[in-house]
Amino acid sequence: MSVVVEQYNPEWPQHFERIKSTLKLFLSEVDVLSIEHVGSTSVPGLAAKPIIDIDIIVTKENLDDAVSALVRHGEFTYLGELGIVDRHALRDPDQRPPRNIYVCVDGAFQTRNHLSVRDTLRSNPELRDEYGQIKLQLAALDLNIVDYIDAKSSIIQKILTKAGLLATEELAAIHAVNKKGHRQGAIKTNRLVLREFVMKDVAPFHALESIPEVVRYQTFEPRTLEQAKEEVVKIIQNSCVTPRAHFELAVVHEGNFIGRVGALLKRTDEHGEALNLPHANLWFSFIPESHGKGFATEAMRAFIPVLPSPNILEIECDPRNTGSWKMAERLGFKKVSLTEKAYECKGEWVDSLVYQKTVWVSADL
Repeated sequence: MSVVVEQYNPEWPQHFERIKSTLKLFLSEVDVLSIEHVGSTSVPGLAAKPIIDIDIIVTKENLDDAVSALVRHGEFTYLGELGIVDRHALRDPDQRPPRNIYVCVDGAFQTRNHLSVRDTLRSNPELRDEYGQIKLQLAALDLNIVDYIDAKSSIIQKILTKAGLLATEELAAIHAVNKKGHRQGAIKTNRLVLREFVMKDVAPFHALESIPEVVRYQTFEPRTLEQAKEEVVKIIQNSCVTPRAHFELAVVHEGNFIGRVGALLKRTDEHGEALNLPHANLWFSFIPESHGKGFATEAMRAFIPVLPSPNILEIECDPRNTGSWKMAERLGFKKVSLTEKAYECKGEWVDSLVYQKTVWVSADL
């Protein structure tokens, strides 16, 4: 999903006012300090992604009440802090127009960050135009949102330094948040794009994981739409945890979601002792229409180098799941164990087949 940046639209403040009116109804029983239009759409004359960013500013004591009110009255989806302390993201089910809603703690440096950027750009046309030009140039490069945010972190630092309202350590913290870290930009192969999950993936993820054939050898039944949404939220939340342990990317072919690849990285044993090498348990699932075309192998070859190395890669599966163990063999994994009746799954005892491969520097696949 490439970032789209548009020239300033004078309707954006009007959109904000309408959304604000609805938010005030949902929050009528909560002591809210202010509801602020932030982000680039709040700066007259600035090119921006056509997404209305809104900060609902509350005291720490009223944070939970504000979040609960939006979930209860507005059926918002709570996404958590997403790696940014005291800024809580929620997904508004009404995305006409698209919007980002945050409940922010008053006085927190991330709250001051949003307000400082907005106010500085409103009062400094030269800096506003420089920022807008950079945004348009980056959008022309066909970047996804992770790479886009990373690429404009330097100009954001320039704006914040000009504002002069944040301490040096706060500027450093904001710079670290804007750098992508373990979050992945678009990974492109000959036929595929691998990228981080977004909330728009709920429907295609449900379409995938609700197919009995796809989950035949999983410990869970076909997922409901609500379960799919909960899983996508967890994937998004886990992508922001540092150090990252849960890596999971959507796989896209010709603009369509066709599957997912993932890994859970273990750095300690069951006693909390550090492992000699981290252990990465891998998984993948793809829509049946994509089977037999090499998409899963192509995706896994691109995905594995994303994982921190050195590590021990592992694919564990029911031996009847020929797709999994044949994938392991194509990737150069070696069979290390076969345990009969290892665990009970969906009312039957199943065997466990384990393949492993050690990666020291970079994956040679």
